Amino acid sequence: MPEIRGVLNGAVGTIIISNPDRRNAMSLDMYAAVPGAVADLAASPQLRCLLLRGEGEEAFCAGSNIDEFAENRTGDSARTYANVEHEAFAALAGLSMPTIAAIHGACMGGGIALAASCDIRICADDARFAAPPGKLGVGYPAEGVETLVRLIGLPATKMMLLTAKVIDTEEALRTGLVNECVPKADLEARIEELVTQVTRLAPLTLAAAKLAADGRAGASAAVAACFASEDYREGIAAFQEKRHPRFKGR
Repeated sequence: MPEIRGVLNGAVGTIIISNPDRRNAMSLDMYAAVPGAVADLAASPQLRCLLLRGEGEEAFCAGSNIDEFAENRTGDSARTYANVEHEAFAALAGLSMPTIAAIHGACMGGGIALAASCDIRICADDARFAAPPGKLGVGYPAEGVETLVRLIGLPATKMMLLTAKVIDTEEALRTGLVNECVPKADLEARIEELVTQVTRLAPLTLAAAKLAADGRAGASAAVAACFASEDYREGIAAFQEKRHPRFKGR
C-alpha cells in the first residue's frame, strides 16, 4: 500500500516514501501525510536530524502519480492538489534541524521538489533527475520553480523546465542540485557518516544557521540566543578541556 512512514531511531528521524511498485510515485494521500509524519518526528525532544529517502532499490521518487491527475488535478481540484503539495514541501523546509535527502535511482518532478525542500542532498551514482511537466501539460508549482531558482540558479532551472531533459549526476553536481554523489554501494555509509557528524553539533547553532541561510524571520534573535545557551558554555568548556562537547539543545 502506498504510504509515508516516519521512523525514529535515537536522534535521527527518517521519512520513507513507500510506493515501490510505482517507483515511489507520490499520491495525493501521500503528500497529505507528509506534514503529519514530519510533525510526529519533530515532537521528539531527542530528534537532531531528519532523513528523507525512497523505499527499495529502484527510485527515490518518480514524482506524482499521473494516474490520479484526471481526477485530482483538474479544475478546482487542481488548486487543492497544489496546496497539499505545498504543505508537504513546507513541512520539510520548515524544520529547525538539518534535513538530508538520500537519493538513488529516479528523482523526477515532485521528487525533485521533495529533495529540494531538504538542506542537503546526497545521491548515488545511479540517480537521474528530470522535471517533466512540459511533457504532460502540467503547471509546475510556482513555489517549486522559485525553490529551484534559489537552489541551482535561473539558467539551470530554465534548462531543466523548458527542455524536460534527464539530468545525470555530473550535471546535478555542477548545478548544485545535489551536494555530493557517491557510488551506490557507498550511499548508506556516507549518509551514516554525515548524520553522525551533524548530530554531534549544537542544535541551536544549526537552527540559527538555517534561519539565516534561508533568509527567514528571527535569524538574528536565534543567533543571539546561542550565546546565552547552556550549549555555548558547554562548547567552550569542551574545547578548553580537549573533549567532545555534549550538547543538549538548550
